[in-house]
Parts: sequence; structure tokens; C-alpha cells
Amino acid sequence: MMSGNIILNCMIISALFLLIGFLCARFRDRFLFVKAGIAFGIMLLSLTLAVFVAGWLSDAFMVKLLNYKMDVFIFGIITLLIGGSLNFLFILKLRLFTQRSQTMLMLTEYYIQWVTLFFTLYQFFTGSHRTMAAIRKIDLSVSVINVDILNIAVLPVLLVAWISIAMMKVYITEHSKAKNE
Repeated sequence: MMSGNIILNCMIISALFLLIGFLCARFRDRFLFVKAGIAFGIMLLSLTLAVFVAGWLSDAFMVKLLNYKMDVFIFGIITLLIGGSLNFLFILKLRLFTQRSQTMLMLTEYYIQWVTLFFTLYQFFTGSHRTMAAIRKIDLSVSVINVDILNIAVLPVLLVAWISIAMMKVYITEHSKAKNE
């Protein structure tokens, strides 16, 4: 469970991303990190829906309709690939990323990577009793998010995000080449 005020936490994180944008992106777009954060937030919402729809489609068509007996691993891969494709179509329709927003697309991909790495570190630190004792000594809350929830709910969404971002990069690259030919 997260401690503190969630609105205040989001404001602090947004302010830090704004500061990062002011420090490194003043020349073209000082709000680039914030815009990419908003795009990432929109993607997280659409990704969550895409994963649920893809899981339902995989189950309804592959398992129930075709009576195809598959293991959890293959079901997961199929669901993630369908989810990535669905989310790609959604962000394409929204025009969330265009040829001119290559940098924002790159930053959104970095956000996905950073969150994935943070969750990995989070699992490592919260899994150690010694680390948690040290955290308690420096006056931080030791309440933690259940790691199983992270693995089941968040990591598949991040994987689907990576798939749809990769598809978007290929799409933009292919369409920019087609315009230049």
C-alpha cells in the first residue's frame, strides 16, 4: 500500500519530470518529459484494457471455440502479442505519436523501461528483511505493494507497452521512408 497523499506524490513526480525537461530539452520543447509522461499515462490506461480484451479473445477463440489446449506460457505470449497489436491500433487512431514526435516516442519507451527496472529493484529491496529493517531506520514507511500483484498486473501491461511502442517505431519508420520515395 502506498503511503502519503497520492495527489501530492504525483505532483512531486511531475515537477521532477518538468525539471528534467527544463534541464535537458530547453532548446526545442521544455515540456517534452511531461508530454511523454502524459502519453505514457494514456498508454497505461489503454494497455490495461488491451490486456484484458486480448486475454478474453485468446480464451474465447483459442481455448473455448477451437478447443485448443495450451499451457499458461503460450497463452501469455499470445495474449501479450494480441494486446500489443490492439494497443498499437488504438494509439495509431489517437495519433498519440507522429513522425515529428520521435523523441516523445523514445521517452515513452524509456518510461516503460524505467518503470520495469524500478519494479525489479523494488522486488529485490522489499524481499530482503535486512533492507526493510534499514528502511525502517531512516523513517520511511515499510508498507509494500504485494510483489505478486506487480508480476500479474503491472509487468504484462509493460510488456504489451513495449510491443506496441516497437510496432509504432516500425510504422513511423516505414511510413517516413514511403513518403521520401
